[in-house]
Amino acid sequence: MSASAEKARALRLGRLKSMVEARLDNPQAALEALLTEMRTGESQAGLWEALHGAALRDSKEADLSAAYQKVVQERRLQQFEQPAQVEILMHAADYFQGVMGDGATAEGFLERVLLLAPDHAEAFGRLERRVLAANDPRRLIEFLALAASGQPKSTGELLTKAINLIVPLPAVVVLSELACQRLVKHAATHPAILEALDVHCRKTKRFELLCALIEQALVEPALPKATAIDQRRRAIELYTGDANNPAAAIAHVEELLQNDSNDSIARAGAERLLSVREVAPRAAAALQNARRQARSVAP
Repeated sequence: MSASAEKARALRLGRLKSMVEARLDNPQAALEALLTEMRTGESQAGLWEALHGAALRDSKEADLSAAYQKVVQERRLQQFEQPAQVEILMHAADYFQGVMGDGATAEGFLERVLLLAPDHAEAFGRLERRVLAANDPRRLIEFLALAASGQPKSTGELLTKAINLIVPLPAVVVLSELACQRLVKHAATHPAILEALDVHCRKTKRFELLCALIEQALVEPALPKATAIDQRRRAIELYTGDANNPAAAIAHVEELLQNDSNDSIARAGAERLLSVREVAPRAAAALQNARRQARSVAP
C-alpha cells in the first residue's frame, strides 16, 4: 500500500473510531468505512461490534438498519468476494437479532449465508435453534433441505429427519418448490426422498411439480438404475393421468421399452399414447420395436 493510501486509511479509521466512541452522526458513512476496510482484507470485527453498540447508544438503530438493507442488496453484495459476503451477512444477522430484535430478518440473512457457504457452522447452528424453537414442521423441513448439502457428515441424518417429517404432513401444509428441488438433489444417494415427495405432492395435488421433481432426479447420472426405472414408470402414470400431459410420457415409454420390451407399464403407456396425435407415431414405433424384441428372445 502506498504512503498516500496508508494515510487515507489511517484518517478513515480515525473518523470511524471517533464516531463509534463519541457520537454516531452518520451510520451509513461508518458502515461504508467498514466495508472499505473489508475490501482491503481487514475484517475489523471489534469495530463492527462497536458500531452496533453506538447505534443503540445514540438512538441511530433505524438509520443503521436502513444502511444495512442497502448494503445487503444482491447487486451491492456481489461487489465483494464470497468470504466477505458471508461476513457482511453475519454482521447484519447479528445487528438485526441483537439490536433490532428482528429475528425473522436475521433468519433471512442466515439462510443467505448457508446458500453461499453451506458448511458455515455458526449460521447452521443459529438457524437450527430458531427453527426447532418454532415447532413448525414445514419450516424445519425447508431448513433441513437447505442445510443438507452443506453438512456432508450428517446429510443422511438430516434427510432421514426430513423424510420422517414429510410423510405425515397434512394436505394443508405445502412445502415450497425450492425446498422440494433441494431435497431431490440427494435422490441418487437417498432414493427414499423421492417416495416421500411423491406422497406429499399427491396429497397436495401438485402433480406438475411431482413430474418436474422426477425429471430432475432422472438427470442425475448416479441415480440407481432400479430407482430410475421405477421413477419413469411413475412419470408415465402421472403424465397420462393426473398431470394431464400425455405427450411428455413418450420419452419414458421409449426408454423403458428399450430396457425391457415386456415392461407392462411402458406398454400400457404406449397404447394410450397411440391416441395422442403429436406422439402417436413414436408410440407406435416403440410398440413395434418392443414386439420385435420380444419375439427375438422368445424360446
